[in-house]
Amino acid sequence: MKKTSNNIFRSLKIVWQSSPTWSLVNAAVVLLKGVMPLLLIFIVQMLVDEVSRVLTGDHTVQGVESVYYILLFAGGVFVLNALLNSLSGIISEKHAYYIDDSVQDLIHKRTTKLDFANFDDYNFQNIYYRAINEATYRPKKIYYGFVGLIQNSITLALIAGLLAGLSWVLMIVLVLVSVPVVYIRLKYSRKIFVFNREHTEDERNVAYYNRLLTDKAFAKELRVFNLSGLFKKRFEEQKNNLRGKRYGMLKLKTAYELAVQLITAAALIVVFGFIASTAIQGNITQGQMVMYFLAMYRGYSFLQDLLSRISGLYEDGLFLKNLFEFIDFDVIRYEKKNATLFPGIMKEGVCIDNVSFKYPNSSRAALKNVSFNINPGETIALVGANGAGKSTLVKLLCGLYRPDQGSITFDGVDLSVINKDSLAENVSVVFQDFMLYNVTARENIWYGNVKRPQSDEEIVLSAQKSGIDKLITTLPNEYDTVLGTLFKDSEMLSVGEWQRIALSRSFFNNAQLVVLDEPTSSLDAFTESRLIENFKAITKDRTAIIVSHRLSTIHLADRIVVLNERGVAEVGTPSELLEKKAAFYDMVQSMRRNGLM
Repeated sequence: MKKTSNNIFRSLKIVWQSSPTWSLVNAAVVLLKGVMPLLLIFIVQMLVDEVSRVLTGDHTVQGVESVYYILLFAGGVFVLNALLNSLSGIISEKHAYYIDDSVQDLIHKRTTKLDFANFDDYNFQNIYYRAINEATYRPKKIYYGFVGLIQNSITLALIAGLLAGLSWVLMIVLVLVSVPVVYIRLKYSRKIFVFNREHTEDERNVAYYNRLLTDKAFAKELRVFNLSGLFKKRFEEQKNNLRGKRYGMLKLKTAYELAVQLITAAALIVVFGFIASTAIQGNITQGQMVMYFLAMYRGYSFLQDLLSRISGLYEDGLFLKNLFEFIDFDVIRYEKKNATLFPGIMKEGVCIDNVSFKYPNSSRAALKNVSFNINPGETIALVGANGAGKSTLVKLLCGLYRPDQGSITFDGVDLSVINKDSLAENVSVVFQDFMLYNVTARENIWYGNVKRPQSDEEIVLSAQKSGIDKLITTLPNEYDTVLGTLFKDSEMLSVGEWQRIALSRSFFNNAQLVVLDEPTSSLDAFTESRLIENFKAITKDRTAIIVSHRLSTIHLADRIVVLNERGVAEVGTPSELLEKKAAFYDMVQSMRRNGLM
């Protein structure tokens, strides 16, 4: 309970810090609205009494005028109430923008600063999924629930004072008949919270199959392999299984609440009977009787609302644990506080010393005891069978992961102590699964290093290096044409063309170390030939690492590093390794036999 309360107050702090001004304005309007129900009850009492007095004999002008004055006053109160309701809607909407922005800012700061390795941790994925689902509305809901609680408390306090004029027992009865309902709701709020935490992975499975059925990335294979029926069946089975369990809890909760509500209805009938009896005995006027009826009815309604808000706050406090668990999660954190800059101009090169690594939650080593050096300005080709660890080593070199054993150094400076931004400016990578950004061609290239100005000369030069410049100049708005299919007037590119855009992005970075993971895998023979011809000029004064299975690309390297499941099998120039007739020679011969050269 203490943790839940802490979550509630922590959420309110976020709301307050999002905009103190709008928080105060919103609260002020809510407090005013809390007084309105009692004013309306008093107006009804005054009106009934005044009309009764006129009907029983006071037909004077003053008597009739008093009725009109009360009606005029009632009209003013109704107008004020309508105005407050309208203002409340506008103010709440405006305040909601600030709250949403504040929460999204918290989420974005967390997701963009997390080390990449966290996204391979299934436990973190569960926490992340729960947090994202709750973050969009829970803090806002808690604030309005809390303010509504204050509003209802004010209204109830005023109504309680009114009912005390007849009997304090009435308010005690109201509280007693409402407590069991709250107990049931609190109990089932915790059950639902526990259920959702225990079934997070099931929820993610349902979301995954929904994505398979709706996401464009899966649309081709969904149709080619006729998978829609299978995926739809699995989606429905898992979704209905979850819903069935939730529905079972809801039925039990509803049954308990119904039993309690029947007892409550009987208690209210007794109370109304007591008020009617008091009026019949002449102890209260007709107007007072109507006022007490309304006060009792409205009091019960407001008390129910108050207790519902308490149980709602408790439930939201429980679920906010998901958001704060994400924000406070003890993530894998690589960058050290006193990080240093990447060496200005590399003189000693890159040293990979006895590096071993396995992915989070995996028992299998992706790299084992890998050691080799790369000289400044040298081009190295990484080759080996699938699963040898080539792409994993690329991820280690650009700082997405850290070795479990051994070290990677640049001019003797360990990768683990280099500032992330400095590393990003000096190590440029084109991954196998490069990103397709649905922005202009200019921005697609500029994303290689957004700290550099969008110089037309540099952007065009980068495009020329990858061979995409001529294509871009044929687009409707040339470099200002939006690429992809998401937005109006966009132009879609082929996979090979997208790969050339990704290469341009890497070249624009002008980094000291260029890492190309299968850089020609999607290029046609003509474009690949042009890239190979220009490769030495492109990588002049730069250190380069190429991961490739194509012999034409591999021969661009000054030296070749062959990896296998045991680490580095051999290192040497292409001619040296062919003469040696070991691992690289066997790989080349295998490619020749299978017509892959």
